[in-house]
Amino acid sequence: MEIINREISWLHFNSRLLQEAADKTVPLLERLKFLGIYSNNLDEFYRVRVASINRLIEFNRRNYPEKVTESEELLKAITSYIEKRQKEFSNIKTKIFTELKNNGLLILNETELNTNQQKFVKDYFHENILPGLFTVMLRRSSDLSSLPDGTIYLAISLKKTSTHDNNDFALIQIPADKMPRFLILPDSEKNEKCVIRLDDIIRFCLGDIFDVFGYCEYKAFTIKITRDAEIDLYGNVSKSFIDIVAESIKKRKTGAPVRFIHDSKMPADLVSLLTHCLKIKNDENVISGERYHNSKDFMSFPNLLGQEHVYKNIEPIPHKHLKPKIKILSSIKKKDILLHYPYNSFGTIVNMLREASIDPKVRSIKITLYRLSKDSKIISALINAARNGKNVTAFLELKARFDEEQNIYWTNKLEEAGVKIIKTIPGIKVHSKLILIRAKENGLNFYYSNISTGNFNEKTAQLYSDLSLLTANQEIGIEISKVFYLIESAYQIINFDHLIVSPLYTRSRFMELIENEINNAKNGLPAWIDLKLNSFTDSTFVEKIKEAAKTGVKIRISARASCSLVSHTNPNLKTIGLVDKFLEHSRVFMFCNNQKPLYFIGSSDLMIRNLDTRIEVCVPIYSKKIQKELQDIFDIQFKDNTKARDWSTKEKNIIFKTDETNKFRAQEETYKYLKQLNS
Repeated sequence: MEIINREISWLHFNSRLLQEAADKTVPLLERLKFLGIYSNNLDEFYRVRVASINRLIEFNRRNYPEKVTESEELLKAITSYIEKRQKEFSNIKTKIFTELKNNGLLILNETELNTNQQKFVKDYFHENILPGLFTVMLRRSSDLSSLPDGTIYLAISLKKTSTHDNNDFALIQIPADKMPRFLILPDSEKNEKCVIRLDDIIRFCLGDIFDVFGYCEYKAFTIKITRDAEIDLYGNVSKSFIDIVAESIKKRKTGAPVRFIHDSKMPADLVSLLTHCLKIKNDENVISGERYHNSKDFMSFPNLLGQEHVYKNIEPIPHKHLKPKIKILSSIKKKDILLHYPYNSFGTIVNMLREASIDPKVRSIKITLYRLSKDSKIISALINAARNGKNVTAFLELKARFDEEQNIYWTNKLEEAGVKIIKTIPGIKVHSKLILIRAKENGLNFYYSNISTGNFNEKTAQLYSDLSLLTANQEIGIEISKVFYLIESAYQIINFDHLIVSPLYTRSRFMELIENEINNAKNGLPAWIDLKLNSFTDSTFVEKIKEAAKTGVKIRISARASCSLVSHTNPNLKTIGLVDKFLEHSRVFMFCNNQKPLYFIGSSDLMIRNLDTRIEVCVPIYSKKIQKELQDIFDIQFKDNTKARDWSTKEKNIIFKTDETNKFRAQEETYKYLKQLNS
């Protein structure tokens, strides 16, 4: 087995979203949403991964010319792969639009409006769009190098008369960041539901902008620029880190272009003018595309067809050990509790913090925060705790990509309320998900801990499949306090007996556990490894897993996004990637250990960044009942013959074959399992 490139592996994952969009068993509007998620993911891929490859190519050209070819070949492979998928994207979108029409919903353009709809669009344009619309007249001297990333524009070709030889050109930003991309129109004469894109509203009303200047002919073409999203965090020691991040966010908006997409019907002279004004020198960054861009907006497409065309919201399952009118901390004190999001409610964590904020026994609350919802109740609970005299300490990771600006905002809000903010560590990201509540009970410190695989975010907890351990194990609580000391002291060597912490011990500890299974297999003892991850790309671990499988260790890996293990036929190694209604986000590590199984959950994937450049925490699961929960749910995933894809095949997105004779869908079965478990 070779090792598949991380970027190509991730593109395979994103392609599975296209499969979901094409799957007619998925509700129609959910299929449209999957197109939006695919598009949004691809934008971020260009901003981060393609931008990094471009940087590497430029670095190697200056320093290691012999290494340039390898990176250039990778970029070509990426481009080729994406071009093929974009054709699939267009075909799937066309089919979905046809099905929308068959269900009585039309997406109209500016040429398809009836008289009533035309008046409606004109009125909407003048009342809501025109006052905030600004036009740039384009010339060769125009400098568009500061054109923001991710925004869509109409590039317009203008003529004053039919005999006017030379075109004039203009640029208008489509204000999709300030108003809905899709406007609901009056129904058609056949009582069909109708919507129109914001782009086409502006197209329809171009005369209202340009007629007064003598123009009588206008053709509009959508363009979009994608920029390098890397931010420069070093180099100015005279400024605070928060100021450096804030300045870098502003610079990101005008980072180096990595992709310029334009309507394929755009005239060559207008393409040439725009690339000149944008200062784009590399033709490979210029992509001829469709009439519309930013398909990510399909994620917020209005539901005009009813609930039968979207996934039903699941009813959160009350955990049997969390009783009404009994304090959550009291329940945790009795036994460890594992929450499964979104099958259990994230509200438990909010309520736990709310209770702690007014509990007279509670003295302090510490928390690590990575990505927060815009209207975070977690923040409200922390502020309330500080106002009630609790010592509240929060670490907000200012380097959480694309959430930096919001995290700066929350940092300021918390500081204003008297919350102690632990400063970001410049060279290390804090990716662990920890809450530590310290109470005084019988004159002694007593710790309540929460270790999660996902962010403390109410919105994503409804969309991501994650695990969250609540425990009053005092040894774990003390070690979590050590993690906070590690963060506050900006990295010191600390010993841990229970927790597995990156970048100190995760690599070595998990390598030891794999080696232990290899030795057991060689000695004829039972040996198996079950891993559930987002990504499995660290080459050292890939090689070790291959060695373990060859030795006879039974290995199952569920890797949702990237997996660097390429096609294989080893019967000891089964690898799947699961994509369904919820984004599989939990990380679970299970080892046979000669019939004395070891179980861990945490925030770390087996990737270089998680192992070596982030503070990650994995916690052992000591409860036998919770261990069984983890094992049962993992077994359920390997029975999935509907949404699980087989990583072992050369074609990465073949549905996984199991012994199940009927359709078996892991997420549906997990919900049934947990409902029965908590009944």
